[in-house]
Amino acid sequence: MFTTEEKIARESQYFIYTPTAAAKALFLYPTVIGGFEYLPGYSLERNRYDSYLVILIENGTMEILLDGKYVTAAKGDAILLNCYNHHAYRTSTGCRTLWLHFDGKLAGGYYEYLVRERGNIIALSNFKSARSILSNLINGMEKHLSLSEAQMSIMIGNLLLELSVSPSSKDAANEDGIKKVTTYLTENFSKKITLEEMADMAGLSPYHFNRKYKKETGVTPHQFLLSTRISAAKYNLSNSNMTISEIALSCGFIDESAFCYCFKKREGITPNEYRKNAIGSALLS
Repeated sequence: MFTTEEKIARESQYFIYTPTAAAKALFLYPTVIGGFEYLPGYSLERNRYDSYLVILIENGTMEILLDGKYVTAAKGDAILLNCYNHHAYRTSTGCRTLWLHFDGKLAGGYYEYLVRERGNIIALSNFKSARSILSNLINGMEKHLSLSEAQMSIMIGNLLLELSVSPSSKDAANEDGIKKVTTYLTENFSKKITLEEMADMAGLSPYHFNRKYKKETGVTPHQFLLSTRISAAKYNLSNSNMTISEIALSCGFIDESAFCYCFKKREGITPNEYRKNAIGSALLS
């Protein structure tokens, strides 16, 4: 069927599938599938649509709502959404996509695993292979080929497998990028450093960099930078005659007030109290 939605090119098609009781009990199965060219300005927001959604971006960019803010996916990425929950996506540039709403007994488990390991926006190791699987499934629907529900389940499983594969060479490059950023933060913690600058240094988008950094180090880049600044401040409090204001600025805080607030929140005492305790300990020893 051809879509009649606004901001979608009229030649865009979709196909609806109604699974049998056996498919619902045993398999992964499609519910709606298609290929859309979204025009600039398209947006969708809904509370629930009973299925999980995979979108492959062939061209352009699309933004999805994650944790209250929109995050961008680009050409070569896959988007994975749980449409049982509130979800939204939009495009300001326009984009060409292949997409699949799917469900089944194991669908939720696949979704949870993939999001935990790869996130909701996935840079595919082999976009061509994932696209081929989805194209074949769409062609089967369009041409009324006799694809069995078991065959469709295997094809959907293979598509999800493609989403789970991390490109090893990219992983190695990403790990080097993470190490590069960590070294830079350790040596330049007194400077103002944005997430975008760190991501650019690692060769990743801010979204992927933030997720990758936390996965590799156990903390977010902001948390690591803050810990480094606090550690440097503690050293200066214990081993220098610098004023609190001087220490704050030398460690990258915007002012003394911000430093004192952050220090007490993390350490449970003020910088002055920490300095007095450190001096008292030194005298006793």
